[in-house]
Amino acid sequence: MKKVTTNYIFVLLYQALLLITPIFTMPYVIRVLMPENVGIEAYVSSIVQIFTAFAALGMGDYGRKVIASVTRKQDLKMEFYSLYLVQSCFSVIVLLIYLIFAFHTNQYQLLFLINILTILSYVFDITWFYTGQENMKNIMIRNMVVRLSAMIGIFCFVKEPDDLAIYVWINAATLLLGQLVTWLPLLRKWKGFAYQWVKVKKHVIPVMTFAIVPIITLIPLALNKVILGNITSAMDVGFYNQAFKLMTLFVVFVTALSTVMSPRMVKQYNGAKKEDFERSMYFSFRYVALSTLPLVTGLIAIAPLFIPLFLGDDFRPSILHLQILSPSLFFSGLAGIFGLQILVTTGKNKSYSFSVLIASFISFGTNIVFIRLWGSYGTALSYITFTFITCVLQAYFARKYFSIKKMIQQLFPYVLASLLAFMFEVAIMHLLTAVHAIFIIIAQIVAGGIIYFGILLLFRDPLLLKIGQILQSKISHKKQEGR
Repeated sequence: MKKVTTNYIFVLLYQALLLITPIFTMPYVIRVLMPENVGIEAYVSSIVQIFTAFAALGMGDYGRKVIASVTRKQDLKMEFYSLYLVQSCFSVIVLLIYLIFAFHTNQYQLLFLINILTILSYVFDITWFYTGQENMKNIMIRNMVVRLSAMIGIFCFVKEPDDLAIYVWINAATLLLGQLVTWLPLLRKWKGFAYQWVKVKKHVIPVMTFAIVPIITLIPLALNKVILGNITSAMDVGFYNQAFKLMTLFVVFVTALSTVMSPRMVKQYNGAKKEDFERSMYFSFRYVALSTLPLVTGLIAIAPLFIPLFLGDDFRPSILHLQILSPSLFFSGLAGIFGLQILVTTGKNKSYSFSVLIASFISFGTNIVFIRLWGSYGTALSYITFTFITCVLQAYFARKYFSIKKMIQQLFPYVLASLLAFMFEVAIMHLLTAVHAIFIIIAQIVAGGIIYFGILLLFRDPLLLKIGQILQSKISHKKQEGR
């Protein structure tokens, strides 16, 4: 467990950096580039994302699982290069197709050409190896440095609306640099390449099966935004996309947990440690509820004041976008447990892919209908439809591995605490109308946090008590060292 805790801390620190840097850069970029250019960047990124999904395949989930399953160190190099050969073949093909597209497109050609670096970064993406090895420290430290470099570059070189291309280049170049630096430890550790065609062939079909998920999720993540841009305008895409970016920033705690827990649960399941596997699973349920439910209600409560303060008055339409999108944090967190931690770990890859396929097609249909009824708010509704249906379907396919009754019992205190905190947060906003928005938001967060954690302490929440015990032991240990 010590290794899991250490890895979790490093992943959490990195994910926290992913949260903090946009908090500094997003308001600046929006005010410098203006809503129209922000919408153009979102539109271009949505199309690029379609190519990156094909380049990435399903190697993130599949590669992590395979590497986590390797028990002998002498087999690790062979397994890694066999997997990477499959990845590189597919991603290079996608890169060539993208080059043809970029050189022949007329609209926003310069931005598409710059994003060649983005596609290239997926050719060199091997983060799945480190997560499968439960070795997060080196990769996270390097990526932290790269992320901070990107932030500094944006503040130094993006000064006016015409700097949109520079902004896109900084993001693409630093993404590629972040992937390249992850190769340095491996190249120092292993000399030369080693692979077996038998292993390479063995991985092709499973990788393509896993690839269905990232490719299909293009519908709710990217294609729906492209449709929105074609039916309405690039500016509407910008309003929706900024709310979507804000919402996804707060997924950091859930993604950090899944990154660390998935390889550990693979080892537990393969080692027939049923009790450990179930303990990890129910821990994940509690953690997702603890971390996402107060965020869902909190974002809904503070959005009317936070969006104009953070993004500017031009982005007031994003208020309702954020409120609609917020519940998807919770649904995505649960889907991460049902899908990645249970279905993928237990080898139910077809069920995992099928659930995403059905949810994506439903999202596509509802998006076309909803856009015509409610514009960009329809796209937000179609996305939350996707996350909800994915969660429900994956829960159904994973039902024999957990007790629904036990899960609901575990979730109830967090639901109650979040709703009560939400009521106080809304009341504060209506009572303190004469106070500056930033002070109202601070009061909402402080009051909501006190009520939320206070109620959980009354319920003697095991996660909070465990955290308290760890902190107490750390403080006691430091005091003893001081003596």
